[in-house]
Amino acid sequence: MKKLSAPFLSFLQTTGLVIYIILISSFFTFVTPHLDKANAEFYAPLIMLLLFVISAVISATLVLGRAGVLFWEKKYKESFTVIGWTVGWGIFYFTVFVLFLFYI
Repeated sequence: MKKLSAPFLSFLQTTGLVIYIILISSFFTFVTPHLDKANAEFYAPLIMLLLFVISAVISATLVLGRAGVLFWEKKYKESFTVIGWTVGWGIFYFTVFVLFLFYI
């Protein structure tokens, strides 16, 4: 497999995270109208807590997966470079979505 540059790998990781967040947002948009008041008192916290734990694992894997492997291989500089680029791409996506929100 061809070695990807840190900026491109970080872009892919962050894009994957953004797509995952969009899917979770769509899930809540779909599920919320289907919960009536009686069911929501029991199921809403259950769904939220389970999804929180699952999302933490998925998000950590997407953001820290490759950096963790590099760190484990004692490639500290590359590991922190990937984390820095991932955070940078995250800030970029955040800025784009906020500007898009204000534009609409």
